[in-house]
Amino acid sequence: MRIPQKSPDWQSLVDGLTKQPASDAANNIWMKIVSPSVRAFVQRANEGYSHWDHVRMQSVPEGLTHETAWLAIQLSRSPQRQNLPIEFNGYQQLHYWLPPSHIELISSIDKRAGAYVATRHNNAIPDDNERYLVNSLMEEAIASSQIEGAATTREVAKEMLRSERRPRDKGEQMILNNYNAILEIRERKADALTPELLLNLHSVLTENTLDDPGEGGRFRLPGENINVIDFRTNEVIHTPPPAKEIAGRIQSICEFANQKSKPYVHPLVKAIALHFAIGFVHPFVDGNGRTARALFYWYMLKSGYWMFEFLPISRIIKSAPAKYTRAYLYTEHDNGDLAYFNNYHLRVVERAINDLQEYLEQQQALVQEACDLLENFPELNYRQRVVVQNSIKHPLKKTTAREHQGKFQKTYNTARADLDHLVRLGLLVKKEQAKGRVELSYMPSPDIMKKLKASCNRKIRKRIKHDPVPDRFLQGGLFDSLFE
Repeated sequence: MRIPQKSPDWQSLVDGLTKQPASDAANNIWMKIVSPSVRAFVQRANEGYSHWDHVRMQSVPEGLTHETAWLAIQLSRSPQRQNLPIEFNGYQQLHYWLPPSHIELISSIDKRAGAYVATRHNNAIPDDNERYLVNSLMEEAIASSQIEGAATTREVAKEMLRSERRPRDKGEQMILNNYNAILEIRERKADALTPELLLNLHSVLTENTLDDPGEGGRFRLPGENINVIDFRTNEVIHTPPPAKEIAGRIQSICEFANQKSKPYVHPLVKAIALHFAIGFVHPFVDGNGRTARALFYWYMLKSGYWMFEFLPISRIIKSAPAKYTRAYLYTEHDNGDLAYFNNYHLRVVERAINDLQEYLEQQQALVQEACDLLENFPELNYRQRVVVQNSIKHPLKKTTAREHQGKFQKTYNTARADLDHLVRLGLLVKKEQAKGRVELSYMPSPDIMKKLKASCNRKIRKRIKHDPVPDRFLQGGLFDSLFE
């Protein structure tokens, strides 16, 4: 990744233009800066919140240099910036401004992530949301770990999490740790942020993944002043504050998270600021990125944005990691202007919500179509159809013949026969119960949807063999597009 160029000191540019006596050239620049063409240029730059590294490569209004065009942009932003009680460097605080494009994004996220995601089926995330939640938690755990270098594939990682098997390598351990950390922040979303909570979260995230296990669950020590390196070029892209400053900075971050901000700071902006602050301070020897992203989720859940449990944001970050790093550097290279990181993060959240809406629509349609396929199984009784429908909605749910018997008020032999027939069809699998218990449990087959499709295709082919239908009904395969 190319490291962005640090922006010019615009205050020095102002000083250079205001020296006495004023020159005609300086007066001409001031007149040009307030002209309609420059105001339009500035407005476009603020829509996407352009950094100097972008502006310096663009054409600028006639009569201005790139430096004076940058001055015009900064003059439009400076009066509207709001300081946050988080130290950036020795003489500046982290600060931000919300241009109209950011306000629009926040408003949209408020409506969609603070309420519900509408689909064409007129449903929000359904009451039986285990399937969606578990999948999203897994996706977030996997992607967040892959950003940090875990090489395990999504398929293998999901198999590990679903089967609860032990990790085979460091990459799988990172994914398991991320999954456990997400479960942890769900349980602790009502707690205040403290250094102890942060250390506990880091301990969960780094268990069995550090070269020195003693580095887990503690802040950097004096002598552990580290740099963030671009491993492709070996360049230093960030030098965190020294270890001696960590305790004070973390205390300020905790106070910012726990107190009601005056003037008001929107919860989404506050969560993004916490994310950036942990990444900037880099309080740990390793695992800072994972901890920062987990803290963002924690604050959003704490603030009542329940839908963030379902948003695997790291998957989007992973698709373009250079943009993620560049958003950090833009803020750092422009004197702590958080609006660059806001600009990136708000768009990532918006895309995650769009992806969730699309996913829900696909899954709800798929479940409905799968239930329709049961019409091709006239030999299944009502009880068995209910079991299959519930298995599609709850892929991790186990049941026993005793539970099935009690639910439908049938004999034990009838209940067991119901479930065993579904096992023979490949729709359920038998599982051993906990040690010391005799009764078997039944759970959905991992590929229950594919088994339904395959069985339906066999039945339809058999039906066609005895009762042919015109070719136009068979083009493309009757059920080929129903399942991935």
